Order: sequence, then C-alpha cells, then structure tokens
Amino acid sequence: MKEFYLIINEKISSKNKSFFCENKDIQTIINYLAIKFKLFIFSRHGSSENPFKIYNYHKVINYRFIKIFYFLFFFFNLNKKKKNILIISITPFNFITFLIFKFISDCKFYLYLRSNGYEEYENIIGKKYIWIYDYMFKYITKYCEVISCHKRLYKKKCHILYPSELSLNWEKNVKKNRYKNNIINITYVGRFKIEKGIYSLLNIFSELSENTRLTLIGNGDFIKKTNHRIRVINFVNNETKLIKLYDLSNIIILPSFTEAHPKVIDEALSRMRPVIVFDDIKYVINKRYGVFSVKRNSEELIKVINFIKENNQLISHRLKKNKLPKKEVFLKNLYKIISAA
Repeated sequence: MKEFYLIINEKISSKNKSFFCENKDIQTIINYLAIKFKLFIFSRHGSSENPFKIYNYHKVINYRFIKIFYFLFFFFNLNKKKKNILIISITPFNFITFLIFKFISDCKFYLYLRSNGYEEYENIIGKKYIWIYDYMFKYITKYCEVISCHKRLYKKKCHILYPSELSLNWEKNVKKNRYKNNIINITYVGRFKIEKGIYSLLNIFSELSENTRLTLIGNGDFIKKTNHRIRVINFVNNETKLIKLYDLSNIIILPSFTEAHPKVIDEALSRMRPVIVFDDIKYVINKRYGVFSVKRNSEELIKVINFIKENNQLISHRLKKNKLPKKEVFLKNLYKIISAA
C-alpha cells in the first residue's frame, strides 16, 4: 500500500492504545484516507479525552515538548523516497512541520484550506498580528497544490471542494418543523470558541423573549449557564442522536465571525430546518434556500426569528429545492486530487 502523510493542527489524544481526535470532520478524513493509504499522521498532542476515534492509521506522530527529540528523530530517520503530503489548514504547528519535511525530503504537498486564517487571527489575537499568518500563507502556498472549500479563500487557481458529513441517513424520516406551545427552539452546533461567535450569541440571546430556548451542542471552552432557557450538550458522537437533536430544533443559528463552508448549514437544511447567520459570514449562503443573514444585534435577530416562524410552511417548501453535497462524493473527490501525483 502506498504511503501518505497527513499534517493536521488537531490535538490527538491516546487511550488504551487507541487514538482520538477533537473534530468529526478530521475523523472522517483520517478514517477514509487510512483505508486508501499507509497513513502517517502528524498532529499536536491532546491530553484530554477526545470524542472521535480514528482507525486503520499506520502511525500517529504526536508533537509534545517533553518528547521533542522523539518527534525530530522520526523525521530524520525517514527514507528519502518522494512523499505525498496533505496539510489541513495553515497554523504554526502545520507550518513548522511543513518546513521540516520540505528541507529533509522530496515532497509533493497538498494544502486544504477550510477557513479564512486572516479573519481567524484577527478575531483571536488582533489585527496587528495578521502579518504572521500572511507570511505563512504566502510561503506555504508557493509549494502546495491548493484545495479550498470556498473560492474566496484562495484567489489563484485551485481545486474547489465542498466538505460534507451528509450520509443517506440525513435524508430519512425528516420531521416537520413544528412550533409547540409557541416555543421557539434555537440550536447551535459547533465548537465553543471565541471566533465561532458563541459569546456574542449568548449576550444577544439574553435580550430575546421568554418563549425562545437555546441549545448549545459542541465542545471547547467551558460555557457557564446564566439563563434557565439555555441548555448545553457535549458534542454528540452519534449520527442518529445528532439528527434527532436537529429535529427537535426550529431554527439553527451560526454566529461565527468567520467561516468558509460550514457543514452545519447543510446538516440543518437536510433536516428541513432554516438557518440564521450574521452578516459577517453572509457569503456562506451560496444560493442555498432557507439561510437568513441579519445584523449582529437582538432587534434584527428577533425580526428574522419571527419572520421564519410566521412563514414556516412557505420556507419548508423552499427548503426542498436545495441540492446538498454528500460525504461520499466529498471523500472520493479529495482522494482523486491527492492520488493524482
């Protein structure tokens, strides 16, 4: 079986000789590529117990400061054969690992851009430090064949590939969107991080009416509940249970400050649930029916929530027109690109 190398910024933890990652989409990519290749995974070390188990990999090389010599020893004992390498996102860890490979071996690099690093850096550490990401971006893209999940992430020639977690199960037994007892159930699915707008959402939600409920599904930062109308659920590592949670919702909200092709939108639309995003990321709508963009304030949010509720039947009809990407197609196209060399 042909060797393949994967560089990810993911924190991978180990337990009972098994490895676990933080995010479902990374698990999906790893488990698929591990079937196709003799897969080596380079990642950061995670000390906490992550929810998503990875299978069939050949070797996981975790970076830990206390084991830095082991990490470097592995590199310098690599054979000199040409290596095919996929880098998922541009981060300091990924960039340094890329540089090590570049200078010690002959490599064919692929870079998969899943988000706008310029916007993420601005939201996390401030605008004056964007030059750090800019330098990494310009240098690494010179040596990589670029795959992007949105054309706005890379202006030059590249592969456009829409990620998806939609299996056939997402199309089965879709429940009608019903507002029971005049209650409006709003749900957020994703990571609890500042760049995802979770704290902005919590501030705005406190100003919404008593008949609104908010369910937060995900992992990341600790969320302190200060409102009886908010429920927090650890990320659900079960497709059937996750689908049921979507079905219990009336509206899905995505409060991120920056996104590329968020899969939660397709998941919501596949279950016939409308989605609200803020104007910061209105570009993600991408001609899909049932996605509404509003200004980031409570007054505008209340207006669109009421509009969606009052026009439930019409919106449900329009949602049926969406043609959504499928997980199987995404993975096959990714494999086709990275196996072409």
